[in-house]
Amino acid sequence: MGLAASQARFLGITLRKANCEYKSTELAQQRLELTNQMTDISQDYANAMNATKLVWHNEAVCDSFGNPMDFGLSYGLLMMPSASNDYTPYMLASRSGAIVLNAKYADAAEYAGISMAGGTPSAAGRKKFLAALANQAGIAANIRSTGQNDNIITAETYNTLEPATPNSSVAWHYSAGMGAAPKDKGVADITTITDLILDENIGGQKIDWLEIYKAALGKTSAITENEKNKSLKYYTDIIAQDKLNYINYEDSTNQHPVWATTANAQQAEKDAIEALSISGTNVSVNPGKTGTAIMERFKYLEGLIANSSTGTAARMQYENELENLKRGYDASGNLINGTEESKVKYPLYWDVYEKVKAEAKQNSATISWSSTTNNDSSVIFDNLIYTNSNNDIGGAGSAGNKGIQLTNSERKLDYLNIFTLCRNNSFLKDENSIKNLTIGDLFKDNITIIAQETNGQKPLKAIEIAGNALLESIAKVFGYGHIGTGLNIDSTSNEALEMALNMTKKKFLKAGNVVKGNGESDSELKSNGAYVNAQDYNRIGGTNNEEYAALNISNMISAFLTYYDNFLRGSESGYVVGKSNKDGRTIFVTDDDKYAYVMNTQDEITNDEKVADFFNELYNNICEHGWRYDDMVIDNEYLESAVKDGRYQLMALNNADGYFYQQRYNDVGYMKEVRDDDAIARAEVAFTTKKAEITYKENNIDVRTKKLDAEITELNTEINSVQNIISKAIEKTFALFSN
Repeated sequence: MGLAASQARFLGITLRKANCEYKSTELAQQRLELTNQMTDISQDYANAMNATKLVWHNEAVCDSFGNPMDFGLSYGLLMMPSASNDYTPYMLASRSGAIVLNAKYADAAEYAGISMAGGTPSAAGRKKFLAALANQAGIAANIRSTGQNDNIITAETYNTLEPATPNSSVAWHYSAGMGAAPKDKGVADITTITDLILDENIGGQKIDWLEIYKAALGKTSAITENEKNKSLKYYTDIIAQDKLNYINYEDSTNQHPVWATTANAQQAEKDAIEALSISGTNVSVNPGKTGTAIMERFKYLEGLIANSSTGTAARMQYENELENLKRGYDASGNLINGTEESKVKYPLYWDVYEKVKAEAKQNSATISWSSTTNNDSSVIFDNLIYTNSNNDIGGAGSAGNKGIQLTNSERKLDYLNIFTLCRNNSFLKDENSIKNLTIGDLFKDNITIIAQETNGQKPLKAIEIAGNALLESIAKVFGYGHIGTGLNIDSTSNEALEMALNMTKKKFLKAGNVVKGNGESDSELKSNGAYVNAQDYNRIGGTNNEEYAALNISNMISAFLTYYDNFLRGSESGYVVGKSNKDGRTIFVTDDDKYAYVMNTQDEITNDEKVADFFNELYNNICEHGWRYDDMVIDNEYLESAVKDGRYQLMALNNADGYFYQQRYNDVGYMKEVRDDDAIARAEVAFTTKKAEITYKENNIDVRTKKLDAEITELNTEINSVQNIISKAIEKTFALFSN
């Protein structure tokens, strides 16, 4: 039994040793694989240390301190007009010479009738090409860019390049990019705040105070298909029935009170009713004195509702009045003029008013301002800005003073209030001085707008509406929304202006951020809490009881330009819009008279001509060379790879003969191949991470291998011991039987 047990033990130990040796072999194989991985990542790292990237470098395009900027290669940089490319397209071309287009451009080329093999350029073709780029065309079939809102050009730019009245300076030119003498379109320049103030296209522009008035009455937007159908329904059904009801109306004495006594006069009045179904491309709505113009009141009340906060007593009041008016009742719920006739007259006018709005939108028109004497700019101004000689705010004084020319029932600004302007801590009382204030004055002086509670309407919302309207109009002067104007020299600066506009609205003009305080005197500004808070904080200022509200417009524009710099320079920007102006945190960029702005210079060729020439050159070359669709080019890595390996080449303008020719990327003057520090840094991080991971696995394998080696050594010792026992047992057995 002893021998058998020893043999069984020997076999078990041998099996354990074989298992350990197998595991050790597995670990050795894993280590070899890790060694191969380490070799691979070391080779990748070595290759990455030589990584390069393509950058676009135009000496004329600088940052806010005048330093030339480098841009990463992108399809938009090559194919959209900007200072970076000198308003000249740098088209991608396939090896066959076809122009490579993304979805938006491909849709536009197809809509313009350009086949992939090319086509014959024409003024009509360019118009369709631009219309598609601005989403003006309403392309319905085979659209590649469905759901994309990144229009190549804005509706404003389209209307500039394709005006209703022909303009030869921006019209299509058959030889642009096809042999025409190249135009000098260099634009970028460095300027200071003093230059901005003196620039007639920026600082010299007058502040448009009437933008406040227009903002109160709302704005039109693009018509939807539902609105088109609604307009048709009004015309065919509702208005027809309303007219019939009105024409056939008779009072209790069987008389129609509006009809004249003679047949001809009666027919003339009926014709006047029929004429209400006007359908012009532009519809005039008079926002001046009410008189008997019913539709004006509809427009006015809709504007008040749109600019009132949901759920407020004021909004519910306006909504109630509008609903009553639609049915022929006044704000108190009584029949207008005390007659049943109102119940058939006012519904007709409301439906006609709705139809007029829908038709105006359907024709891409706006509801224009009437040119009647009751609505000229002077009358509106008189009811917007208070300019009497007393030291007070917002319309106090005797009848006839500016600001109270119309009665409360006639005045269209019950909600918007009347505004008083303050310049350098003093009331600005002269009408002409106010009308002649320029954007440059906002930087030179301290301009504040202030309003007082009027007819129970708190002025806070009025100040917010006024500030937003003024900010948007001034931002457009600086170039917002129109690349090639003012500070808007390229797509990056356009994004910076948009961010600056949104940030100023969010921080400076949000009524919820108002800073309130004590003091309510309207004769001394230093005693008015709203005015004081507007000076001390980068917010709307108000009084505790909300009787007064004020906004420092000068600080608002300084904040706008400071946010503009923050976007362009990021963490390197040394300027900040603090919440308070008096705690040392606020550092407006406009306070630095040495700060360098990059803006559009005023050359012999206008901005509109530069943009027109860009698209003329692009359109003509697409027609000449044909096109191919590749939406992957909007991916910057794909684009750079395609350019580097020669799949696509760039077509650049030859200034000697005015034609575009294919060139290797390293032959294009603005393109440089530089060390890609970002890629190298990413490779270093990836290498370090992977190396640490492999090292950890190797160390783990080493520990496990050492344990197996130790176990194998112990098993060998035990095997030798058992073998000795078995040998001795066998010797004893032979000795026993031999005796």
